[in-house]
Amino acid sequence: SVVSEALLLATFICRQPWTIVALLSARTIPPFLELRARGKPARVYALHMGLFVILMAGGWALIDLGSSGGEPSLWGIILLMLAVLIRSGQVPLHTWTTDLFEHATFGTALLFASSMGGAYAAIRLLLPIAPDWALSVIGGVSLATACYASGMALVQREARRFFAYLFLSNSALVLVGLQSATEVGVAGALCVWISVGISLGGFGLTLRAIEARMGRLSLAEYHGLYDHVPTLAAFFLLTGLASVGFPGTFGFVGGELLVDGAVQAYAYVGMAVVVASALNGIAVVQAYFLLFTGRRHPATVSLRRRMRERFAVLGLAALILGGGLYPQ
Repeated sequence: SVVSEALLLATFICRQPWTIVALLSARTIPPFLELRARGKPARVYALHMGLFVILMAGGWALIDLGSSGGEPSLWGIILLMLAVLIRSGQVPLHTWTTDLFEHATFGTALLFASSMGGAYAAIRLLLPIAPDWALSVIGGVSLATACYASGMALVQREARRFFAYLFLSNSALVLVGLQSATEVGVAGALCVWISVGISLGGFGLTLRAIEARMGRLSLAEYHGLYDHVPTLAAFFLLTGLASVGFPGTFGFVGGELLVDGAVQAYAYVGMAVVVASALNGIAVVQAYFLLFTGRRHPATVSLRRRMRERFAVLGLAALILGGGLYPQ
């Protein structure tokens, strides 16, 4: 985890294209090594990430070779587009995300996915040279992914897969905002990026804290955990609603900017963004009821929050609410 975090920070402070390619490629290695060490299936992840590295490196090599000729290489742009779509988990190239959350430790999967390496590759490598048609393709695929993943989140019966689809839907909205190529849309996409990292990061940590007490969580029945962990229940609802842009949270700022920018580009895009956000909100509330209400959970040991969990909850809650009340 420390190596992965170091590679992530190095990636975000880097602007040299080939170094970004190298760091994004290196970041795919720690999750693979963990899957192998745990004896879990790694084939799906390895195939997708191997293809991502090959397409990204090959695409930038073609663009770099043709940079002196004026127009960027068409094939280079296409390869970079495919690499961004794979790394971002866009439909139908999203199966590695659910597979990673199911088989890797939750912390590793959360750290790898929540950084949104595909969006960073799009910003640094693709957007400065991409023609309008390339942005339209990415935006269309991302919009379809946002709506599809939000619908899938509604019907999941396992908490980790539910979180994976919720994350895929929200992260796809970042690419929707980036492709709008308007100042408001891009600003909204960047705000949503920060919001998703904070809110869904906290949401995932809450799920993991509950998993530490209960084991893998099923969403096929009521658990009634509110009496045992009321603080985690409140934080679960806060972070989940913040990820879909609930008023008063930082997600609301990004969501409003994103919708405004999308409507400026195409009206139907703004409508689809609203629909995806609404379905995600329904999925979050549904998961809350299943985990924390419905019956009384008998427990022979205390399930109350720990001191470290209290600090994490209060710190992230301050960021979410503070960013909503004072976004500047």
